[in-house]
Formats: sequence, structure tokens, C-alpha cells
Amino acid sequence: MIVTRTWLEEWVELEGISTAEICTKLNAIGLEVDALKEYRMPEKIVVGRVVTCEKHPDADKLSVCQIDLGTAVRQIVCGAGNIAAGQYVPVATVGAVMPGGMTIRHAKLRGVESDGMVCSAEELGLPRLGEGILVLDESVGKLEPGRELGDYALLNDDVIEIELTANRGDCLSIHGVARELSAGFDRPMKPFDYRIEEETAQGIGRIFQFTHQGNPEVSLLYRAVEVNEAALPLLLRLRLALVEADAKEGIDGFLAYAIHTGGVVLREYGFSKLAQSEGKAELRLKEGAGGLGLLESGGKPVGIVGIRQEAAVRADTSETRLLLEASYVAPELIAPAVKEQKLETDPLYYRTSRGSEPDLDFGMRLLGWLLKRYTDAKIYTGCSEYTTLKEPLRLDISIEMIESIVGQPIAVNRVVTILSKLGFRLVKSEAGKVIVDVPLFRHDIINRQDVVEEIVRMVGIDNIASRPMRFMEANRVTYDLRRYRFLRDIRLKAVANGFFETVHYIFCDNARLRELGLKPVKDGKALLNPITNEMDGLRPNLMVTMLDSLRRNVAMSKRRIPLFETGRVFDEERNETFHLLLAYSGEKEMEAVPNAGKPAPIDFAAFADKVAAVIGVFELRACEPKNALMHPYQCAEIVIDGEPAGVLSKLHPLVARAYDLPDTYFAELEVPKLQMRHVNAGAISAFTPVQRDLSVVVPADTSYTQVRWALEGYLPETVQRFFPIDRYSDESLGDAMSLTLRFIISSMEKTLEEAEINAIMEKVLERLRESCDARLR
Repeated sequence: MIVTRTWLEEWVELEGISTAEICTKLNAIGLEVDALKEYRMPEKIVVGRVVTCEKHPDADKLSVCQIDLGTAVRQIVCGAGNIAAGQYVPVATVGAVMPGGMTIRHAKLRGVESDGMVCSAEELGLPRLGEGILVLDESVGKLEPGRELGDYALLNDDVIEIELTANRGDCLSIHGVARELSAGFDRPMKPFDYRIEEETAQGIGRIFQFTHQGNPEVSLLYRAVEVNEAALPLLLRLRLALVEADAKEGIDGFLAYAIHTGGVVLREYGFSKLAQSEGKAELRLKEGAGGLGLLESGGKPVGIVGIRQEAAVRADTSETRLLLEASYVAPELIAPAVKEQKLETDPLYYRTSRGSEPDLDFGMRLLGWLLKRYTDAKIYTGCSEYTTLKEPLRLDISIEMIESIVGQPIAVNRVVTILSKLGFRLVKSEAGKVIVDVPLFRHDIINRQDVVEEIVRMVGIDNIASRPMRFMEANRVTYDLRRYRFLRDIRLKAVANGFFETVHYIFCDNARLRELGLKPVKDGKALLNPITNEMDGLRPNLMVTMLDSLRRNVAMSKRRIPLFETGRVFDEERNETFHLLLAYSGEKEMEAVPNAGKPAPIDFAAFADKVAAVIGVFELRACEPKNALMHPYQCAEIVIDGEPAGVLSKLHPLVARAYDLPDTYFAELEVPKLQMRHVNAGAISAFTPVQRDLSVVVPADTSYTQVRWALEGYLPETVQRFFPIDRYSDESLGDAMSLTLRFIISSMEKTLEEAEINAIMEKVLERLRESCDARLR
């Protein structure tokens, strides 16, 4: 953010404060000054009025001018093509030393005497303001021939460049920085009470129709204006150039100046570009994905509020009737939407994504004031608007809390003064506490500590006395400690169940990922300088790197290979998560007498039991393979407490063959979905539970999941649990199968009678008939 001293002085009282003190204060309150540059007009450069301007007799590109310098009229030869009689121009008189070091002397150019030089902006040390000489106007002060340019304060300015953090969008304007200095120096802000003068008898509703559909989370304000000539005055062009803004001519220049001054995002439309039937302009606001505001005219898109505006609807140089728009969208809404939807943006998106000024009326009044002051603009009566109401965040802050954080007492009245000058609205001030509403332009304030930080900024770190550090014993059972203990317990359980821990780099080979049908990190977020070509990617799961360890163990003649690993994995966007992998290859047990030295290979059920021994109870649900590592017919989703937590699968035969592996199974889970689950203990019945088996015939394609879903939540509380114990099919059953379920039945109050148990089983059978087309076997 770049500001100038004279520009700031239009909004805050800075009399008696040097520019060096302003820079020191900005640094002290957290707005780091990156650069300071002073612009001063050299001596003997004065205002001149061009009396006459004639072509040089011997040079087509030179003009011979008679210029009034107040005390005398001097003849000066000028090579600029834009010089003309009647202009006021800067003249370097004989003896003046230019910023570049050149001394002006009396000269004869192509035989014509010349007493001085008419200067361009660059020759005066100012930024470039177009071709040719600098033409002065009274926006910089009353022009008096012979008066030195050094006497014009608006041409002798100090430019301060501030390095802002991304969360301080409220300081992306002159008004925002002035507000910070007002609080820092305890100086008053200068009032801005301008009200737009509506001079035309015709209201905006007669020439413009604005409608909306849905409830997009945006705010818009429209006004209509007629501007026959919108020449940007010198002061505005100069200031825009000093702050490195795009100093365009016409209405765009006024918009750029108003935006940089007030922080409100402003745009313009040509009425003819929006004109529909009967010459009436039309805009329609629609709700888009993520609450964005989509603008249409005549069924065609013309922009997305706060993100972009189509170039085709902007006014061209011949357009005199314009539609002015002020807009606001919350940055927490717009920035994620642009990223997720990959939307095209325009230059003003930078402001909206960091938090623009939400007071649209202030921005429109500021623009109206500029147009009325420097042009012949006529503003139509009334306005059209759409507003999304947002309640300000209300916080109560105790003085005790402030003092505990700051380390020293701070008077309540000083706290109130600081917060008021920063735009906070005082709701109530009572004994030892203040209640404030956070201004809507402060998107970075979300809690009490943030408000205290604002107070500390304005008090100043250097003004807070040093005190001995006081140590207090705190609760050391933090989230990080609980997480460490959980991971330690998981490792110990895995080792206790025969698994061996492995550790791999997080890097992997992108070529391997593509062969396995896995998606590597996107190009824009990929590693720039990989260690080797085989480590040029980031692993999307732990099994990718585990394959090498499994193959290495097989090559070393290991016949039973149970391995596990915990580590970080990365998705396409380089978002990382922490995973646990359990992998098992080869024989499911050690060679021993019971298996005659020939143990069976690991199978799906045996591996699932081993996983359960490590992570506890879980449910398996059928799923489609999520990548090329998973077997298409032997894979399942692991569900814990009703939430998907990972996958359990046999390794795809093609991958196993490529790595010379026997039957291999793996389970990969997201650690955050495993850890620190709270288990509520339940009462145990004092009465002996009863077991009842129920055998039913159901269609052969019926899954146990269907049966479980049919019974869960339907059975009485006396049914403690149920589970399958047998599944049988043969030719006599045809397209059906026999399924046997075991029910554990117990009452907390008494021993159940046989009739009561039979009634429960009848209810179960009836439910299975209705939901699973079952019949008693």
C-alpha cells in the first residue's frame, strides 16, 4: 500500500508531525514502512503562462513561445507537441539546477534565443504523466505566473510505501491508513459530510431496472450519472502516479482515485451496453455456487460481484451516460470460491479478497464529490441497491484480562478512546469491562485477544514496562501429548500382534504413481528440486512406498511379512494427512507342529482379524476400488462409529505380480479418525443372558449390511447384540441362501420368560420378512 503525506492530511489532522514521525508511528503500530521517497521542486522553477505559441521558422518540431513569468515575458523554444497558448506550465529559468543535475542556461536553438526550459513531469523528478510537457491546473493550487513550484505543497510530497500483511485489507486505502494514524497519534479524523447532489429531475428507476433472484451473499449500490467531459485534473493524475496506480484518463481515473482513497470497490458500466427494450438499461443479480453474485444483462453474463467485470459492458470514450457500481463481498466467501471454482479475476479482486470497505454509501459519496468538483457531472435522483445484512461481532473485554495480557494497568478511558478511533462501536462500559461491536471492515478480528492486540499496538510495545516473567504450572495434558500417546499405543499394539515397523521417505516416484493410476501433486505445487528423479513426487498413500519393503523381504526369502507404518501423505493440492498402514504378505502364521510346518497363506478374514487386534472394533462396507492398488473383488471400506476411516483390501494381482509378491493384504486408515474416541461405559445386566439362533432363507444377493440395517434401531432394548454365525447355499435353495443369526437377549430388570423371548424372535422374523424378503428355514 502506497500513501502520500498530503493525501493523508485530507483525512486526518497531522499538523506539527513530521513525515519521519509518521513512519516511526506506522512501524510502531504494525504497518511496516518499506520505503520513503521525497519529491521536492528545485529552486528557480516557476509557473509560466504561455502567451503565444508559434512554429519555429527553421524546425518543424520546435515551437517559439512567449511565456509570462510574472516579472517579465520570456521567449522560450520548446520541443513538446502538446504546448499551446493559454496554458500554465512549469518553467525552469536560467540558473535552475534540474533533479538530473543539468543547469539551465541561456541558449540559441536553430538561431532563436531561448531563456529557460518548459518542463515535463519526468524532468521535474516526478513520475511520468504522459507525453510532452506538464500542463498545470488549479487542482494543485492557485496558479500565479512567476510563483515557484516549491511553494505548492501538493507538488512537494512525501510518498510512503507500507508492507501490509494479507489480513489487513482495511488499510488498503488512504482513509484506512489515516484511521490508524488517528488512533496512533490520538488526532481527530477530518469529517467528510458530502451528500450527493441529485440535479436531474429524472430518477434512476426510469432508465435502469435492477432485479435479483435468490439470496447471494453480496452488497451492491448503483447510481446513474451523465458526464460530458471527465478530464482528470493534474492533482489526481499525479497522486495516482505517485502510488503506482494505473492512472487512466476519463471516468476510470476518477474511479481509481476514489477506490484508493476510500477503499470501496467501484466499477462503471456504459448504459448503451446494458440497454434493453425502450432504451432502458437492465441488470439482474442471481445467486451462484457458494453464495456468489452473478450479474446478467439481457440473459448474458456481465460479471461476478467482487471477482470480475466483462470488458464489453464498460463505457467507451463516447459514452456520456454511465452506471456506477459500489460492491462488497466478504473475503472469507470470495477467496475460497475463486480457488475451488478456478474463476477468472480482474485487478479489483485483489482488494475484495483481502477485505474491501463495506460502507458502499461512503464510497459512492466520495466518487460523487470528485465528479461534481472536477467535472460537469449530473447525478440522477435515487439509487438501486441490494444489501446482505451482517451483524457485527460483539465482544466483551474485561480490563483485568487486558492487564493480564499487556502486563500493566491501562485506564478504561484510554481503552475506549483507542477502540473508538479504530472504528469499534462502544456498546457498554461498566465496572471493569467494555462491550464493543467489531467494525465490519476488520475481518481479522475474531476474538478478545485480537482486540487486546489492537490496544497493545496503539499503546506501543516500547511504552510497556518490563516485568519479571512469572511461571505458572499449566495443564500439560495437551492435544499433542494425547496424540503422541495414542500413536505410541498403536505402534505397541501393532508390534504385540506380530507386525514390524517400517519408515520410508515421504517422497516417491511420480512415474510409478501414474503407472498405478494414482494422481501426483499438481504441477504448480510439485517439488521444484527433488533429491533424485526417483523421488520427484509426494506419496498419495503409504502403500506406494511400502511395496519396496515387501519386495525386499520376499527377495530375502521371508515367507511371512507383516509390516506397518505411520506417516504423512499428500493429495493433489498438497494437503497433508496422517495415515496408518498395516500390510501383510505371505503365510498367516509361523511354521509349527499344529500346521505341520505348512502354514496357510493369509486371507481376507484372517487379515481383518489382525487389523481389529490393532485398531479395535470396526465395520466393513462394500466399496469400489479407490485406486489401482486395490483388488476389484476383495476390498472394503473401514467404518468406525459410522464414519469412513480407511480401506482394507487385497493387493491387485497385477501389482503383486509386478513386484513378485505372494498374496498381500493391506489396510490404510486416517489416524485422526481413529484417535481419542471417547467410550461411554454401559450398565451390565445382573441376569443371565439368553442366546437364540434364527435361521432364515433370503435371496442369495442379500448382504449382511442390508440385514443389519433392517434390524438396527428396530429391536427392543433387551436384544443386546446380534451377529451372523452361518451362511449356507446349495441347489435345493435355488437363488436363495440360508443365513443363521445369533441374538444375545437380556433384561436389566428380570429373567425373561420363554414366552417373552419367543415374542422377541417373532418380531425379528417379521421385520426380516418385510425388509429382506426372508422366510423361516
